[in-house]
This record gives sequence, structure tokens and C-alpha cells, in this order.
Amino acid sequence: MDKKQKKELLKKYAEEQKNNFINSLPFKKSLFEKLFDYLDENLENHECDHSYKLTINFLKEHNLPVEKSLEWMKSNGGFCDCEVLWNIEDKIQEI
Repeated sequence: MDKKQKKELLKKYAEEQKNNFINSLPFKKSLFEKLFDYLDENLENHECDHSYKLTINFLKEHNLPVEKSLEWMKSNGGFCDCEVLWNIEDKIQEI
């Protein structure tokens, strides 16, 4: 395999990974952006208590699937409200 073929395969793999990530989202990107704004505003005034209290409030207010969303967040590095903001926001913004 030459350098050009290898580069094409890597590009194709990266695109497949991106598509898999997009297809795994429990709700639309635009709602994730609203979630991040909500968390940013609320965590600005209150320290994270290392729970999903704020995330769950947001999900319920927007009639989003709570359990499915929390499981997705855990599998993508968000184990509490602040980690949802810190670890998942960059991943969402990349798509």
C-alpha cells in the first residue's frame, strides 16, 4: 500500500467514525448546544455536585430521553454535569 492509499483509508476511517458518532447522538446537535449553554450558566454560580442534576432538569424540560441520554453521556466521558460540559462539548462542536 502506498502513501496515497494509506492516506485515503485514514480519511475514510475518520469519516466513518464521525458518522458513527453523529448517528449515536441521543438528540439533535442544536439541543446539545442549548444544554451546554444551560450548564455553563448554572455552573457559573454553583459548583458541580458531581451529579447529573442540571442535565436531568434540562432533559426533562425538553422532553428528551433521560436514561438513554445519560448512558450516551457516560460512554462519551460525561459522568456529571461539569464533565458533560467539559468533555462532550468539544466533541459535539467538531461535527
